[in-house]
Amino acid sequence: MEEWIIDINGVITKELAESIRQGPILDDTGLRMLTEVTVACIDGLKIQVFSNEHPPPHFRVTHSGESNDYSIRDCKPLHGDGLKKYYRNIREWHRKYKNDLIKAWNNNRPSDCPVGVYRD
Repeated sequence: MEEWIIDINGVITKELAESIRQGPILDDTGLRMLTEVTVACIDGLKIQVFSNEHPPPHFRVTHSGESNDYSIRDCKPLHGDGLKKYYRNIREWHRKYKNDLIKAWNNNRPSDCPVGVYRD
């Protein structure tokens, strides 16, 4: 199956980059720990939707050589512990931009894609 990769760019990507730049969110109160190592790791953040892909509808976050796919529905990680220390950052970002991810998923589907459009 040919991959149709849609990069998610612009303001919504900048917000997750800034959240990661501020350091991992350590708990649900928003407590963070910022270290020099964390600041040095911000380069290379990428958010993608693969529009000719397998179910469930999902997006990928790549950062500093690590990546993971997350369900668009509930932001659950699909492949283990990749980016685990940034999961709260990604989850907070997902809450705000879920509709943008759904639009990217739905608006870029090939007509013969077996997954189809996203529906809650």
